[in-house]
Amino acid sequence: MKAFEEIERARTTSGSVLTIGTFDGVHRGHRHIISRVAQEARDNGLQAGVLTFTTTPREVFQPDAPITNLSSLDERIALLKEAGADYVVPVTFDRDLAGVSARDFAQKLVDDLSMRRLVVGPDFAMGRRREGTIPVLTEIGTELEFNVLPMDELQDEGQRIGSSVIRHLLIEDGNVAVANDMLARPYSLSGTVQEGHKRGKDLGFPTANISVPARRAVPADGIYVTRAHLGDRVLESVTNIGDNPTFHDQERMIETFILDFDEDLYGQTISVEFLERLRGEVEFTTVEALVEQMHLDVQQTRAYFAQNP
Repeated sequence: MKAFEEIERARTTSGSVLTIGTFDGVHRGHRHIISRVAQEARDNGLQAGVLTFTTTPREVFQPDAPITNLSSLDERIALLKEAGADYVVPVTFDRDLAGVSARDFAQKLVDDLSMRRLVVGPDFAMGRRREGTIPVLTEIGTELEFNVLPMDELQDEGQRIGSSVIRHLLIEDGNVAVANDMLARPYSLSGTVQEGHKRGKDLGFPTANISVPARRAVPADGIYVTRAHLGDRVLESVTNIGDNPTFHDQERMIETFILDFDEDLYGQTISVEFLERLRGEVEFTTVEALVEQMHLDVQQTRAYFAQNP
């Protein structure tokens, strides 16, 4: 079984405190759990480990359903380690793993990762048909000599902090400010700069048109204050997401105008952090009206960075 082989490759004889999940985006709720894992490990001379699924049950059982991700696997692993994990084991969720009993999966974690403690959220369940609820896992733990440590869900003023909530804030509302608060960092998109219509240059606003993976969560159409990362450089920028209704384009694009910048970026990789939404995308009656608004967008962006250096 692929998942068991992946776990075997990460084998360790040092005792581990583990947690299990997808952890898409590694938001504050996830960090709350990882912090407990790391603390338990430090207090007991153990390693802090995370099992993260590279695919989700929805992808396996509803392959035609739309899937969007807040982070790539590489980003997720880096963020989990930054949050306190000593090691991260990426595990493929597939139909074979879905059929494994909770006890057999727990036995695998004890045998190969020396699991001594398992930290879980309040609704956690694992194993075939989610049979491994917290009470069931507690019984299994008594037999296999590991402790189950349940945690309360982290909330923000009564609002649940979850990956699905953050996706909705970004994709439906474009509310990057609240999403960033839940993530404990600015939401970002990374991709290669590709050729676009080159219309921005003619208008006095040359943009970097960024290509991102198809399943990556892209904020709602609109204009955003952003921060562009190009190699070691961090640059103030403003980003438009949408299909340019003034020109009746059909393709949705991510176009970043970097302030006070004049270099050829085609083919280079750029990362853009979304800081604040300025406005929605608007169809203007004339190109002149569009350009006037673009100047105002840049002014607002400069004002934002003046207040938030």
